[in-house]
Amino acid sequence: MAITANLFMAMFASFLWLMSILFSGTHQNWVFGCRHLLVICHTLLCCVLVLTVAGVGVGILTKLAPNWPELVVAMAFFLIIAVSGIYQCSVLIATQLPLEYYHFPLWFKWGILPFPMLSKKSRDKIRAGAHQRAKELKARAFKERTVLDPSVSLKDSFSPIGRLLRVAADNIGKKDHDISQYEARLEKDWYTKTEELKSMTVDVLARYMPRRMADEVHRTLALELESPTLNETGAGGLRMMAKRESVGSRLIWYK
Repeated sequence: MAITANLFMAMFASFLWLMSILFSGTHQNWVFGCRHLLVICHTLLCCVLVLTVAGVGVGILTKLAPNWPELVVAMAFFLIIAVSGIYQCSVLIATQLPLEYYHFPLWFKWGILPFPMLSKKSRDKIRAGAHQRAKELKARAFKERTVLDPSVSLKDSFSPIGRLLRVAADNIGKKDHDISQYEARLEKDWYTKTEELKSMTVDVLARYMPRRMADEVHRTLALELESPTLNETGAGGLRMMAKRESVGSRLIWYK
């Protein structure tokens, strides 16, 4: 059974390898499209591991059972190789891919890669690492959100309030920061237009977003009120934004 699983895994993996060489360069979502076949290969690999360990253990026991010295030596050698290899695989995945390991099914974690689950300290470390990796992946996804469709514009990507928050975040150097959570907080309280934020103080805005961003949003809205050319928002959102530069009291306007 282990040999059969190994052969089929090798054939499927070879097929994926060849297709990747031919087509992955022209398909941005190639790995995602291959996910079902990758699951099959991963399942077959787990079967090979379990069946090989069980088969070798049973083989040593049945072949060397009458000869106890040889049996002890062979079994010890086998267990050292198997346990140390599985331990290193478990540690590698738990430390480098904590989010993925955290979401593995329990039967897989306890049956295939159990070592990181044996202590509470290790489980807490995996949980903390999973949270950190989730934040990193979320930031990366937001940064690369236009890879598949580079033509997506600011106007098409956000609501009027979303565009205001996006420009405010860009002005304070947070170009790769995801502002959707702050937009969702405002929409939860039924704030959907920029005009509805103009009467808010910085302290009120800071309830929905970081204080520095609230300062920038309040300043941008104040500049809009001062300039008639900026007072063209309506349903279409902000048409222009102001960015203050430290050159006296001069304002430079950006479309």
